[in-house]
Amino acid sequence: MSTPLADHYKGFEIRVQAMRRAKERDEPDDGPRHFDIFVTISRSAAGESGREAMFGVPDQEPFESPIDATRAGIEYGRKIIDNEIEGESVENL
Repeated sequence: MSTPLADHYKGFEIRVQAMRRAKERDEPDDGPRHFDIFVTISRSAAGESGREAMFGVPDQEPFESPIDATRAGIEYGRKIIDNEIEGESVENL
């Protein structure tokens, strides 16, 4: 399991946690890995704790590293904020 990483975008904080799935038997030890990626979005306000929402990132192709998986999570969070993901919204935060 990875440590959540954060980014700030358009007045929101995006935190990402990428958890590596167990390796399948037929996967090479040094091959790309699948990750379950979770994105938490909250309003960015100094000294204020507001509501937050958690979103699961749909299955992705394997990633070379946890850093690549985290970058995908941050990009997904930005798309949610920009209303580019149907059915996902930060309107109530």
